[in-house]
Amino acid sequence: MNIVERVKDIADLVKKYNDQDLYERIVALREQILELREENMSLRENNEALSNAAAIQKKLVHYENNYFLKDDTERKHPYCTFCWDYEHKLISLQITSRENDGEIFTFCNICHSRAVKGT
Repeated sequence: MNIVERVKDIADLVKKYNDQDLYERIVALREQILELREENMSLRENNEALSNAAAIQKKLVHYENNYFLKDDTERKHPYCTFCWDYEHKLISLQITSRENDGEIFTFCNICHSRAVKGT
């Protein structure tokens, strides 16, 4: 039996004895417990997100204005520095070249940032 069920049982018991003030206090206590459970769940989710971001951060390497995973030694799969630095979202970049000068650059379809990759 969890704490919310226990408080509900106590409230039902108090209700039988017709102590309205105590019953209202127990109902208020139950509401506070529910709020704390929601806050706890939210904090756990935030903690998990931060832990995941920290694990990804350890695997990233910054090179030519892009991020790459350390095991991507040929640097074929770039990620957006802006999206990662500001949003902690690992967004794959599109690699494109201009026809007139052959310059290669990366483009993010999310934040629309662009970085020159090389020639």
